Order: sequence, then C-alpha cells, then structure tokens
Amino acid sequence: MSFSILLAEPESVQNLYPFSLLHCAWEVRCGALKLYEKFEKRFPENLLYFIGRGAHLQSFISRTLPETQEYPTGNLLVVNATLILTSGIVRILESKLQSKPDIPKIFTANDIPFAYYIPSSEVPFQPRSCFFEGFEHHPQLISAKSYEVEANFVAYLWDAIEYNGMAIREDAQLFSDYEPLQSSPQAGVYVENPDGVLAAENSSISPGVVLDATDGPIILGKNVRIMAQATIVGPCAIGDNSIIKIGAKIYQNSTIGPSCKVGGEVENSILHAYSNKQHDGFLGHSYLGEWVNLGADTNTSDLKNTYGDISIQLNGNKVDTGRMFLGLLCGDHTKSGINTMFTTGTVTGIFANIFGAEYQPAAIGSFTWGTTARYEQEKAFDVARIVMQRRNCTPTDEEIELWKTVYRSIS
Repeated sequence: MSFSILLAEPESVQNLYPFSLLHCAWEVRCGALKLYEKFEKRFPENLLYFIGRGAHLQSFISRTLPETQEYPTGNLLVVNATLILTSGIVRILESKLQSKPDIPKIFTANDIPFAYYIPSSEVPFQPRSCFFEGFEHHPQLISAKSYEVEANFVAYLWDAIEYNGMAIREDAQLFSDYEPLQSSPQAGVYVENPDGVLAAENSSISPGVVLDATDGPIILGKNVRIMAQATIVGPCAIGDNSIIKIGAKIYQNSTIGPSCKVGGEVENSILHAYSNKQHDGFLGHSYLGEWVNLGADTNTSDLKNTYGDISIQLNGNKVDTGRMFLGLLCGDHTKSGINTMFTTGTVTGIFANIFGAEYQPAAIGSFTWGTTARYEQEKAFDVARIVMQRRNCTPTDEEIELWKTVYRSIS
C-alpha cells in the first residue's frame, strides 16, 4: 500500500544534549546508520518527511536534502524520530497497515505511543506543535485500533551506546551490496568468521590486521583503510572514507562514522562523521558528534572506582543514567589538547577547546576555552571553517545561524 512517513521529534529532544544543540533527533547515529537512514533503507518506496524544531530542521535540510519539503498528503505514518527501526518492527508495521488500510492505528511500546497511522482524509489537521506529541489529538485517532510492539528508543545518548551492537547486527542486513570476505583479502590478514565481514568497494586492509566477526558483523564502508596491526572486533561499523590507524584496537559495539581517523583503544563508542581520535588513548562508552578532535593521549574514564551508577549534568540538571559504564558525551566541533583526562560521565557542549593537566570538569559548556574562559564566537567559527575546508566542506548559512543561536543562548 502507499503511505508517506513523517519523522517527528519528541518534546523531550533536549534530552539528547549535547547532540541536540545542532542536530535533529533523527540524525542520531546508532548502529551503522543514523535513525532516519534506517527508514530510507527499509522503506525505499515511501516518501520520507520531517517535522521538528524550526531552526534545526532548516539546518538539516540545508545539509542533507535538496530542497525544503512540503507537508505530506495522503495516507500518513507519523513516527517518533527516536525509534530504532528494526526488521521486526518493519514486518509488524507493514502487516498491520496492509490490513484494513482505511482504519487509523496507534502503535505503542510499553503502552506509550510511538507511531500513528492516519488514513488520507479530506479534513485538514494542524498539529498543536511541531513535535510528535502534537499529533495525538488528530480526530481520526479517536477510533484508532492500538497495537503493542516491542521497540527501543534513543531517549538519551547513552541509549544509542547501549543498543549499538544490536543496531549494527540489524543494519548489516541492509548492506547486501557489500561482499563478505570469503578468505583473507591478502597475505598476513587474519579473519575470524569471514562471512561476517562485509566490505564495500575499494576498502583496503593491510598485513597484520585482525578482523574478528565471531560475535557480530564488521561493516567496512567504501574507501575504508585499515592500517597494519589493527584489531577490530565485531559488531563494528566503519563508515566511508575512514582510516583506522596502525595498531588500533577497536572493540565490539563500536561505530565509526564516515571520514574519521581513529587510533588507540576504542570500546562501545559512537563517532559521527569527520571526527578524529588518531592517537593512543582510551575512548570507552562514549558518543562524539561531528568535527570532534581528541588530542594525543586523550583518555576517558567510563567506570567509577565504586562501580556505582553514573550521574551526569544534563541541561543544568543532575540525571542518574542507571549505567555503570559511561564515558564522554561530546558536542560538535569540540577539541581536546594532548594528555586530556575526562572523568566518568563527562558532558561537553559544542565548540569547546579543552586543555589542562588535571581531570576536566564533569560538565563543560559550549564555547569554553580551557575550563572556564569563553571561546570568542568569530574565532571559534573561523577555526571550524578552516577545519571543514580541509575536508572540502563548507558550512551552510542555516548551519552557521544555528551556531550563532547557541552562542547567543549562553551569552
């Protein structure tokens, strides 16, 4: 049947801080793909639309889509943008939507709605807000049939870390055009479970590399380069044009986005595009935004000496994560100097330039210079432009305006 999909940010999108400062909820990376990319891959014949915070939506459109979208018409499936879409959920949605397509439906997880199916109607509906919750008052949903579904969501960034291994296994199904490594690609490369290693065209693997897909797939994107003596344990996903440096140790449940450079030791962490951790040092149970650079021998602590649950500072509030393991949550364009030490559960904003010999504070604001000084706006933006130009990228006007909005909010 024919229907459009509308991904809608939830009202709680600010809980995805610091990523939510410059990004929409559907841009969260969990597994080999961002949340919205899972919909593109699993519903290739359906038109995909987006609704959320205005300035963030415009920035996303300017960076990603060819033109501004109009509001969708016809049969519509409205989905909470923090949903981690899986093959099982797709089967349920398709089955229920094909059955009596003229009947409105509500899909819930733990009795909380995460998707509304609204059949085409001549009655126009204006949601009360730009968020997912604004659709709950649609008049057609009064008579909707409800279905309970087992589903996971990224309500906080540490949820993406927790579900990353599961999501990589699910996403591996969507890379059917990648070739399994039936045998070692060249002499000196050791591959455990070669059927579980999916490599795109022009991926390069040097002698001495160990690829262990015993416990989950390893996905290597286009033009990925794995340098000598690196060890990668699946489930793991490495995006297009990324480089894994000599002797790197990449443990299970890690995702490295496109155009990253990674060395040292990484465990159960997620890096967005154009972020670098090139040198020795440990990055564990961490989430890095775009254009982050960690200096040589930067280390994160992801476990308290007391083995207790980790609390963090989130939007000025103390939040108990309920996690024993949590390292660094890092906003876009933030950089650390050499030998930087991040304590357990550190959260940094965007455009922070972090350095100093002692452990860093657990909460570091946006546009911070050192630990307390202000990073001047134009200086910070000029550095960002230089860094992006080195990768043949240019920030859009809408992107820059969002940078300025965050800067004004802390002035």
